[in-house]
Amino acid sequence: MRRLVIAAIAACLALPAASEEFNPPLEHMIVDYVRPAMAEFSKSSAMLPDAVSAVCSENKKAALTGFQEVFSETVRDFSRIHFLRFGPLVEEDRLSRLAFMPDPRGISMRQIRKIYAAQDPAVLSPETLRDKSVALQGLTALQLIAFNKYGEVVLGDSEETREFDCGYASAIAVNVASIANELNTEWADPKGYSSVLLSAGPDNERFRSSKEALETVFNALVTGVIVMRDQDILPALGTSAEKAKPRRFPFSRSRNGVDYLSSELSGIRDAIHSMDLKPLMSESDTWVLDTLGFEFKNAQSYLDKLTPPLRQTFGENGSYNLTAALAVTLGAIRDMMAQEVAGALELAGGFNALDGD
Repeated sequence: MRRLVIAAIAACLALPAASEEFNPPLEHMIVDYVRPAMAEFSKSSAMLPDAVSAVCSENKKAALTGFQEVFSETVRDFSRIHFLRFGPLVEEDRLSRLAFMPDPRGISMRQIRKIYAAQDPAVLSPETLRDKSVALQGLTALQLIAFNKYGEVVLGDSEETREFDCGYASAIAVNVASIANELNTEWADPKGYSSVLLSAGPDNERFRSSKEALETVFNALVTGVIVMRDQDILPALGTSAEKAKPRRFPFSRSRNGVDYLSSELSGIRDAIHSMDLKPLMSESDTWVLDTLGFEFKNAQSYLDKLTPPLRQTFGENGSYNLTAALAVTLGAIRDMMAQEVAGALELAGGFNALDGD
């Protein structure tokens, strides 16, 4: 009997922590990744309205450069939070309002042409723009009216449409900054969504256990890898190098394709690292996190060899094969997270963050 008891205790010690002990990784991620990332996105997007105003009022080289830099910084910071598809980001359709992606059929451009044909005044005010289609509201719409297909800033260039261009761009900029501020405020509030994640139990309508909360967060990270591979990269690769469509890379129109993908990858990696998951695993399983880190480094090495802007350089210097290898590596990362890491933590799978919260 004594041997059976000892064996049972040993088996328990080898298992991941009990359900009520899944709060630490959630708290680590909130404090060390989510809140700082939201704060950075709020900070960069808050500069957009002034950048739009400057390029529209002066249209000097300094203003053009300044706008491009602010837009690029905002896009990079957005890429580091867009995979957090739970809580504040999916409430009120904020994610789609910030960036309408993917858009393989060019819905945004078609809708923009319609509002220009009608000279719709509703898009000239942030208050009324919020009630329009999500395809007209965010960074993807601003990219279409502020940059030409060669990545040059053309906002304010046209005498014929200048007033409408700048009014619409200003409304988008204020709208994006407002949404980013909402996200930052809600995550910074200890009584906000953070408390929902960290107070799982019978009285919590969303999460009955901290393990369930962790499953939602972890599966959102897995979904982030899926989105990067299946939506951001594979459509651009096409079925062959001859049929590649580099314009399908996110934010490639504004020459931010490589930066967006790199920040997207590093964001997911940093979010996972911030959770400090090893204490929840048995010693025999912790190797999987080291291997996962190695795969992230491999993925980043492929991105580091790509030369922006992708719309102009894709297909040169082996970039197609590098990106294809990146897609394969992301598939390996996805499988490792969904199977090895989730298995070591005894987390349930099957939740798809693309379906909402």
